[in-house]
Amino acid sequence: MAAERAIESGADGPASTTDPAFDAAVATARLEALREFAYGAGHEINNPLANIAARAQALLVDESDPERRRRLATIVDQAFRARDMIGGLMIFARPPRPAAETVPVDTLVRRAIEAVRSVAVARDVRLEYSPAPRPLEVHFDPAHGAEVLRLLALNAVEAVRTGGRVSLSVTEDERDGRRAVVVSVSDDGQGMDAVMLRRAFDPFSSGREAGRGVGMGLPKAWRLLDVGGGSVVVDTKPDRGTRVEVVLPMRVA
Repeated sequence: MAAERAIESGADGPASTTDPAFDAAVATARLEALREFAYGAGHEINNPLANIAARAQALLVDESDPERRRRLATIVDQAFRARDMIGGLMIFARPPRPAAETVPVDTLVRRAIEAVRSVAVARDVRLEYSPAPRPLEVHFDPAHGAEVLRLLALNAVEAVRTGGRVSLSVTEDERDGRRAVVVSVSDDGQGMDAVMLRRAFDPFSSGREAGRGVGMGLPKAWRLLDVGGGSVVVDTKPDRGTRVEVVLPMRVA
């Protein structure tokens, strides 16, 4: 299955030139430049972050003043948060080699739901899951698959308002002439306009006004799918929510 990242936005969708080959060449060159930047920046920033966190932790051990302990703990927490963001950036640039195996897609979905359940409860967001009518298996790296679905579910939870709804469903479909398993993650949040949608797969470009976190969910998910033979399709409109379809190859016969 050829990896792809597709965007669908109806009549007001992304603009393009009249030359599809030129558009594709520009998109490929832009993506390669982003990868090089992501890996270089991530490598350079990661080392000082590790030193900051280690030094703050060392000072925290012998510190008795409550206010200083609070400030040092904040430094450690923020350094680790930045480290996690850099880790996502480096995975976007150079993802780990997948170790594909046959795994029930239901297992991956339920792992993702459990990983985001506490966040959903805290935000009063309802999580719903509609499994496939029959058990389906995919041929994919289980760790990558669970992480992809976790990222997309978390993005969806963060996109909706208090009392909103996020639904996951699994179906069997035919894509590019081959049978595939499609996991859909839908939310009733604010959605994205055409400008945001065009940059949805770029690191840190989601736009906080849409409530979609720091902007690494879709890029990281797409890269993990890309190296594993999957694909992703985004369908969204402002004020009508977002649906992300993850297409995974079925079990190899």
